[in-house]
Amino acid sequence: MFIVRICRTVLIIMTLALALAACGGTAATTTMGGMESDHDSFAFGEPAVAANADRAVEMTADNDLRFTPAEITVAAGETITFRVTNTGSLTHDFILGDAKAQEEHEAEMTAMRESGEMMMHDEANSMTLPPGETKELTWHFTESGSFLIGCHQKGHYDQGMHASVTVG
Repeated sequence: MFIVRICRTVLIIMTLALALAACGGTAATTTMGGMESDHDSFAFGEPAVAANADRAVEMTADNDLRFTPAEITVAAGETITFRVTNTGSLTHDFILGDAKAQEEHEAEMTAMRESGEMMMHDEANSMTLPPGETKELTWHFTESGSFLIGCHQKGHYDQGMHASVTVG
């Protein structure tokens, strides 16, 4: 009974914190795939609305732990909708970011697995793709550079499940 009260208290505190965060702050709110998401700014661009995309890039994620295409070239200032289909029977992630963001996300996912906590996550620069599903992520690339798309399900990134995005 004591544990139930603690869990309820934690849940109430978390709910209040989320409500307060939604009422103020400097985070931008963007709609992605029909879902609103609060996020901090990204050094390489920002989420965008699919209707404003310059083009769509069709991608697949498969059981061979590969994204196809593995290399994508984008012009600085271009808005791209990544339309990703999971053609396999394994769950995959799609995380857009630089090498540091990929390393941080890998560490985060490893820590969650070790604690027994796993979650699906669709955020401003990421989405989880259950088997057979297609999802979209639209991004406005504001800066030139080299970025990565990665899957951080257990072992996938280390076995080569990543793609490169060159913005020039």
